[in-house]
Amino acid sequence: MSPATSPTTNFLRDAIQNSDKTQREIAKAAGFAHPNALSMMKTGETKVPISRIPALSAVLEVDTRRFLQIALREYHPEIWMTLDEFMRPNLSQMEEDILETYHLALVDYDIPWTEELKRTLISVFELAADKSEEI
Repeated sequence: MSPATSPTTNFLRDAIQNSDKTQREIAKAAGFAHPNALSMMKTGETKVPISRIPALSAVLEVDTRRFLQIALREYHPEIWMTLDEFMRPNLSQMEEDILETYHLALVDYDIPWTEELKRTLISVFELAADKSEEI
């Protein structure tokens, strides 16, 4: 995958751009000896080390699970598929469908979880439950 289309590179680059910290501050706080290592990851010259994702996530204030998921899907798809299949929670088919719909709606951004969104979703589910009782 080219650097321009690498989901992991894009995620890291966007997180750095959205951070109020300098690249030097980010690299230092994430434990990199040289800030240019971060530059190389941001441009796709080198892969983001999986073991460094938790530290980078903390410094960049992004979701560690999401960052790991993106990197594992790209760098190690077979490992990701196995982990996803055997370590995900046991969900009903409806719960899986709801999550899949949520992920499709995300595209390249996260939907902020707000009380308004929570109330709206509860209303939608209540409406669906009412409709199913009518049948």
